Amino acid sequence: MPTYRTPGVYIEEISLFPPSVAEVETAIPAFIGYTARDTLLTVGDLVDTPRRIGSLLEFESLYGKGPAYTVASVDLDDAGNFLVASVSNSYMLYDSLRLFYDNGGGDCYIVSVGTYKSVGAPVDRDELKDGVKAVAKVDEPTILLFPDAATLSADDLAAVQQEALKQCGELKDRVAVLDLRQDDPNGDGFRDRIGINNLKYGAAYTPWLKLNYDKPVSYEQLRGKLRRNGLPLPLADLTSDPAILLVLGELEQLATDAATVNNAVGTLHAAGETLSAAFAQRLTAYKAIAAPTAADGAALFRYLYDIAKVVDGFVDASPLSFSALVTDINTTIGGTLMPAYRSLIALEKELAGVVAGYATEFGDDSPPASAAWSSLFGAGAPVASAGTIVGASDKARIDSALPGLQKAFSTVAGGIAGIVSGLANYRALKEQTLLDTFTPYRNAVKGVASTLTLCPPSGAIAGIYALVDSQRGVWKAPANVSLNGVIAPAVSFTASETDALNVDANAGKSINAICAFSGKGTLVWGARTLAGNDNEWRYISVRRFFNMVEESVKKSTYWAVFEPNDANTWVKVRGMIENYLTQKWREGALAGATTKDAFFVRCGLGVTMSAQDVLEGRMNVEIGMAAVRPAEFIVLKFSHKLQTS
Repeated sequence: MPTYRTPGVYIEEISLFPPSVAEVETAIPAFIGYTARDTLLTVGDLVDTPRRIGSLLEFESLYGKGPAYTVASVDLDDAGNFLVASVSNSYMLYDSLRLFYDNGGGDCYIVSVGTYKSVGAPVDRDELKDGVKAVAKVDEPTILLFPDAATLSADDLAAVQQEALKQCGELKDRVAVLDLRQDDPNGDGFRDRIGINNLKYGAAYTPWLKLNYDKPVSYEQLRGKLRRNGLPLPLADLTSDPAILLVLGELEQLATDAATVNNAVGTLHAAGETLSAAFAQRLTAYKAIAAPTAADGAALFRYLYDIAKVVDGFVDASPLSFSALVTDINTTIGGTLMPAYRSLIALEKELAGVVAGYATEFGDDSPPASAAWSSLFGAGAPVASAGTIVGASDKARIDSALPGLQKAFSTVAGGIAGIVSGLANYRALKEQTLLDTFTPYRNAVKGVASTLTLCPPSGAIAGIYALVDSQRGVWKAPANVSLNGVIAPAVSFTASETDALNVDANAGKSINAICAFSGKGTLVWGARTLAGNDNEWRYISVRRFFNMVEESVKKSTYWAVFEPNDANTWVKVRGMIENYLTQKWREGALAGATTKDAFFVRCGLGVTMSAQDVLEGRMNVEIGMAAVRPAEFIVLKFSHKLQTS
């Protein structure tokens, strides 16, 4: 109470209403997997870094698009008409994200565990486990899914799934949506390996889904993959038109050129790394050296020199076979880059302590003139005489050249970009010409683009969770809902197989089936957690409803920490929770004719706390809820009735 010392009128505001419970979001999935890019500003800064996005467009701007599909074979008939193609994909995150948004998804988190690999095993168990662990640092995600893991071996997949279930059990605010392997649609191997821990926090769905999303198809993907009667079929065998044969020859040359450029540029940076990121990494490493020497600085210039040699190889004595592209490179790139190259090699040699014997890669075997230094590093560059940089120390000499170094990098990196983009533009032009004028090629491209591909169902299920939550509420079972973007399930189950998926008599591990129904489409036909024999946590809607209430009440009760542990605080806490649960009851989340039937909230001395609890600073609140459960089995009983009139 305040102390009044001066006569007057004072106002005191008395707080009577309890605080309210702010409800947390319920359908914020975290997608963990591989992306086209893993760098935003510095090398690999998106790896194992959960980032919230709101649309597929935002994902593409940060992480790039999906991987190129692998075309194993394309069969054409004698007339060049498309018959069948074998198309596959090693990375599932992008298509899963498309399914998520097609089925009602909104905001989500992305955790990139690295970029698509060109060699070696495409998906790594430990990388995915690290991605799962990274999500634990973020409070918002309520659903974990990792569709790329479904391509792992059975043992490795189980290891990632167990890591996710462990996190859900520890944090108690999220669930894991689990995929089965494509070759295990009935879940026998899955059930053997998943274990028995934290099953109430997971839900598994089967089988994989057939999709027909747009697939960009390039000549390079079809190159050497066409067949007729089981034998290789060169496209040139299907035409005698000299114009088409010329384009086919040019595309073959451009494919060779692309391999030449990729091999040369690939030596300049690591796989999945950009040229700018590689240079920035080297520049950062140099600046971190307390007392850099001329040799440390020379290493930076040596890197630019290596880039310059690659570009110069394509400009002066080009190994590229497509003459039009070589001419374009010489015209648009060579004239602007050559002066910078000459100054660059001279500066690299100077910082390395070599005054004479300049290399002749750029036709300049004499020390640089003062004009050459100033053209690259600005008029203020410290030049005492030709070929000499003046400075108090090695560090001063190097640091004085850094602004020019960065300018030079922009120039030579632009040369690389010009070569790559020029090659891509020429190839796209020739491919479009072939697509417009050569029917067998057009048939093959359209056939591959329309070939169905497979994807694990977790992305679509996460979208259904979000859709049902927004339209009905988290307490509504996310089942008997059709899937958008899906042609059909990859496997059809018999009635006995569906029975065995839903009710597991051996271990109680339920798996939710996705089934196709005549006239209805593809429906989610199950709503159980993995704890299928648990009467409390059998249904995923009950689990997620309790997660929501627990997390909402937990966050809304922080105001009471360090408040007096007396009846006034107890009444406020109890009233706050009762008001919230009453609202949930009115919305249909709780079963009961009255609120007393639907829930209870207890808090008080002699009720939930002893005198010792109060002395030790514990305020215990007990909450019970009669959550609604889905009518999973509707039994209609019919009998004969005797005629009575």
